[in-house]
Amino acid sequence: MFTWTKESAAFWQDSAAYTKSYERLAQRAAAHLAPGGRIFEGGCGLGHLSLALARKGYAVTAMDLSPLPIRYLREQAKGTPGLTIRQGDAFALAEDEVFDDGVFCFFGGVQEVLSWARVHCQGKLILFKKNWSTHRFTKDPEAIRKYTYPLTVAELDELGLPYETEVFDVDMGQPFRSLADAVRFFRLYDPLGAMTEGDVRARLTETDDPVFPFYLSAIRPVGMIVLRAEDIRQINILKEE
Repeated sequence: MFTWTKESAAFWQDSAAYTKSYERLAQRAAAHLAPGGRIFEGGCGLGHLSLALARKGYAVTAMDLSPLPIRYLREQAKGTPGLTIRQGDAFALAEDEVFDDGVFCFFGGVQEVLSWARVHCQGKLILFKKNWSTHRFTKDPEAIRKYTYPLTVAELDELGLPYETEVFDVDMGQPFRSLADAVRFFRLYDPLGAMTEGDVRARLTETDDPVFPFYLSAIRPVGMIVLRAEDIRQINILKEE
């Protein structure tokens, strides 16, 4: 599980506000969702996707296990109708909790989300997955080993589940208020300090923005997978552990 800190949350907030990446994901999801439906987002983090969907008129329940992002979301969501915020395990809901659709954004394994959908989803299950292969915050490329778009699609194919899929680019860059902030950001993901200040500076672009004079560009391919709960319930999805 991703470990949230006040510092990582602040960087994440800046990125989401600067790039509007979650508004773009919400727009993609909305093309597959019935207007005004009841949506559950599991592993919502700071809740930017849930906020964007609620502002489109959906009744959204956003849940995350970590208390820190939930506190941030409660602050951000003040005055936003249609958004229910809960701290807890998305995969441990009561059986009688049922939603029209479910969304899991860069969170959850195939078996977890399909098992959730069998019980708690009536309509569509939408998964957003990373379609890139390496982490971008370390000095040397480090492979992403699970939950990627190619791995997810391969597992769905193995199960014989029908799905729709779409791959598109999203700006997921990180703005920085100073070079020192950028160095601190990289240290969150590289605590041993392999990335020097010079290494960090070489990856940044200078901007004309007085608030965010440095920017770490990241146009990333995202895979969106859309499944029907009806199809999920008709197939034996569980594999022996």
